[in-house]
Amino acid sequence: MTSYYATTRFYQNDQEFQCTWDLNATKCAPTDEETIQHLAAMLSENFADTWNLDEDESPQYTLNLHGLSAKDFARELVLNEVESQARFGVNWEISTQWEAVDPDNYEHPCNL
Repeated sequence: MTSYYATTRFYQNDQEFQCTWDLNATKCAPTDEETIQHLAAMLSENFADTWNLDEDESPQYTLNLHGLSAKDFARELVLNEVESQARFGVNWEISTQWEAVDPDNYEHPCNL
């Protein structure tokens, strides 16, 4: 498994939550489990800082996980994508150009 530069976005209640954590996955074909792990890692750190939001300026600065754990919520989003959009009001996407992270010269491309 390789780490790739990525930007992950969640949309809930007309609010965008964006995080630029690297995606550890199989190139061009991440498995459901790799995707769940990626989403769950972010959701377990469901704070304004994770999403680069200002608590004083954002109407909603954390995602509503509807009482589920980060792992269970991520699993629902990945395995039941259509149903979870209706149930939780959440859409999500992971953008990447499959450029491997350079550990010696880390600079996240901002256009993902």
